[in-house]
Amino acid sequence: MKIITTLICFLSILQYTNALNLNDIKKMKTNPTTIATTTTTGAPEYVTFTMTTPGAMLTDCPAGCASGWLYYGSKCYKKFDTPATHSQAVTNCQLQGGELVQIESSSENDALRKAFDTNALVDETKETWIGLASTSGSWKWTDGSTASFTNWAQTQPSSGQQCVQMITDALTNSTYQYQRGGWKTYDCSKTSASYICERDANV
Repeated sequence: MKIITTLICFLSILQYTNALNLNDIKKMKTNPTTIATTTTTGAPEYVTFTMTTPGAMLTDCPAGCASGWLYYGSKCYKKFDTPATHSQAVTNCQLQGGELVQIESSSENDALRKAFDTNALVDETKETWIGLASTSGSWKWTDGSTASFTNWAQTQPSSGQQCVQMITDALTNSTYQYQRGGWKTYDCSKTSASYICERDANV
């Protein structure tokens, strides 16, 4: 049963990859070498580019995740657009049968960023809590494990703040406008506009 469910989820990823919409495409990386074709005077000029593989993606997988949750790598994820402090976000995720998201690889981080990036320009109160916080001088996840993977944005982490947001949307602060997917510290007692929960998939 586990193998069948995993296969169903994998096939849904392939189907999603073959049915990308414009917003998905805008979030992907393109080849930075853009070449204009040479044409005769007065003729239209075209620009060619190559699209790289979409890479890691969260996808709908009803066999593995409940409605509203997205699947990736044996986990289900959901972003809750509810203002909360870091501790409130931790509690709310536990009430959902999961934890505030624990990100363990660059591919998982990229999949989350692509899934929850709305192409908006926001201030830091509108960013998204993840389950990382400074504890006794170490960066630890809510389960107490020390982070083996981090994705700090430029100038981060800040020594004065102890909890961590993912930059899911570009920040108005020019330092972070091109740091989507990066992590930055934020005051644990302040509210962020959203948080990401994760829980085990039914596979």
